Amino acid sequence: MKLDLTPRFVLAHIGVGAALSTLLCGAILLADPLGLGTLLRRAEDHPLPLLLLWFFCTLTFASVQLGVAIMLRFENPPR
Repeated sequence: MKLDLTPRFVLAHIGVGAALSTLLCGAILLADPLGLGTLLRRAEDHPLPLLLLWFFCTLTFASVQLGVAIMLRFENPPR
């Protein structure tokens, strides 16, 4: 079976992972669980910790999203 991974397919799933990461970071800032949102807003290097959190969450979510999408392409069709 040939796996046809077009750039559009890859970028779409990376975009979904980035959107989920953005929602998570926004929820952390708004809900402030255990004071984490306050800690991120009051950091000395203010944007850096939040950007690092967003970047690594995006890296994780986009990788998982793309991996799941690729694995679902190999799923057997229902009989």
